[in-house]
Parts: sequence; C-alpha cells; structure tokens
Amino acid sequence: MTTLGLNERIERVLAYSLFWVSGIVLLLIEKNQNVRWHALQSVLIFGTLSLLIFAVSMLDMTLSWIPLLGWFTSFGLGLLLRILWWTFFIAWIWLLVMAWLHPRYRLPLIHEWFHKLF
Repeated sequence: MTTLGLNERIERVLAYSLFWVSGIVLLLIEKNQNVRWHALQSVLIFGTLSLLIFAVSMLDMTLSWIPLLGWFTSFGLGLLLRILWWTFFIAWIWLLVMAWLHPRYRLPLIHEWFHKLF
C-alpha cells in the first residue's frame, strides 16, 4: 500500500512524470520504499541532467559574446546540448516504461553509486 492510496505501479510512474519535481514531491510524502527509490532515482538522474544542461547553456551563452572563441566553442557546446537533451528525453521514456513494467528496476550506475555513498 502507498501513502497516497494509489496503486504502487502508478506512483512509480508518477515519480518520473514531472522529472525531478515529482521525484522530490514523492520523496517528501511517500512511505513506500519502492516508490521512494524510484523518486530518488528520478531526482538524481533528472536533477543532474538539468544542472548539466543549464551549465552548458550558460557557458555557451557566455562564450558566444567572444568573437573568435565563440565561433569555435558554439559548435561543440551546441552538440553537447543536443546530446544532453536527447539523453534526458530517452532516459525519461525508458524510466517511465521500466517503472511500469518492473517494480524493482534500478539503473546500474546510480544503484552502485548510491550504495557506495550510503
């Protein structure tokens, strides 16, 4: 049973539905450990990707004002931004599907990193 009274499967999917925002909300109110893991995984994955996208965007905008350096870096940073956005989107779809199909799905790197950290 879950704190919100919804089916656990639905809450697992909700943990990823609004990216890191829904993850934080479910971490704060949910008691079910499986839903909490998916919420934590959502916060770690989408929070990190959001910060990376923001940082690369700011760097690209800052360097674009410098005439010669801006021309050289805009291609590489633009490519990096597109890769990050596609990673964000593909990870979102993948995690939504896996949360629906597999209750104990863990991303390999996040799972190992989290257990080493705590």
